[in-house]
Amino acid sequence: MPEENDFPLEHLDAIKREDLAHVANAMSLEDLEKMKLAEEVFDLHFKRRKRSGKLALATQSVLSLVAIGGIFQNAYQSFQNKKQQDAQQQVDQSRWNQEFERAKAADKYRAFFETSALATDPSNPDKRLVGYALLQEFVQDKDYNGKATLLLEQALDQELGRDKDPGLGEASRSMVVTILNSLSGTNDCKALQQAARSVDGIAKRLSQTHDTEEASEVFGLYVRALVGRAPLACGSFDDVRQVWRPLRDALQRNPVMGGLPPKPTAPQAATRIVEILRDRCLREVQTAGSSDCAEIFQRYAQHCAEHAGTQKNPQVCQILTDTAAKLAAGKTAASSDGSGKG
Repeated sequence: MPEENDFPLEHLDAIKREDLAHVANAMSLEDLEKMKLAEEVFDLHFKRRKRSGKLALATQSVLSLVAIGGIFQNAYQSFQNKKQQDAQQQVDQSRWNQEFERAKAADKYRAFFETSALATDPSNPDKRLVGYALLQEFVQDKDYNGKATLLLEQALDQELGRDKDPGLGEASRSMVVTILNSLSGTNDCKALQQAARSVDGIAKRLSQTHDTEEASEVFGLYVRALVGRAPLACGSFDDVRQVWRPLRDALQRNPVMGGLPPKPTAPQAATRIVEILRDRCLREVQTAGSSDCAEIFQRYAQHCAEHAGTQKNPQVCQILTDTAAKLAAGKTAASSDGSGKG
């Protein structure tokens, strides 16, 4: 078998140069057959390596795709788990909110029941007084406003019925004041209008006792509590008028409650209501440590200024405006005196 060095190098150079003449003339048939066989061997080796490379690349690609698919699957599973957790949290939160609302409603019902028991205790006036004061919270509650208002209206009638002496005794007056403060202790103008309708109880009581002194005193307390609260709780002057109307109508039917002559007109009754509010507030600011009278009349004066061209009873607005100015001046003077002393 010839060795590798026996193959002439010029043949290799001729093949590289593609010198057909040299290959045809100088190379033997045996050399050509060997060259062809060697070429086929190299070609088969190249093809096998190429197939192996493609297979390795395909295998690597498949593995990469599987890895990427696993990442996406884990991400999707995490998303689904998070979604399920959020949904479960919402369900749990909704259930807890419902339980909280039920517990809150039950607590409120129990508190109203216990407060009602205090307010209706026939043997203990101190408990009744506390109950009347606590009912103010339920007057402010839209769910219990009607019940609390009705309870206080009945309580007012019962408290007046317990006092057999002429006029309004000190104990009865404390009860009535507390009841009216609770009735008027709301920021809901509709609730205040409903409370004002209970003024008919005074007329009913007056027809039974004919006690004009008591009726006049209770009516004055109504005016201070409800008419005084109206501009603070009601947004418009029309709503304020709805609070006034039951008191004005009651005064027209029973003018003795306001010290009026028989058959007063609506403007006369309205004017008298304003005078009662003014007189009580002027006394209050002189004796009480704090009072909202200045703010009340200031609000009324603002309403009068806004409706200056449409006033049906200018005398009422004149009293309101003058009293607002007087209270404001007194408040300014008191502030100046206080700062001077300091």
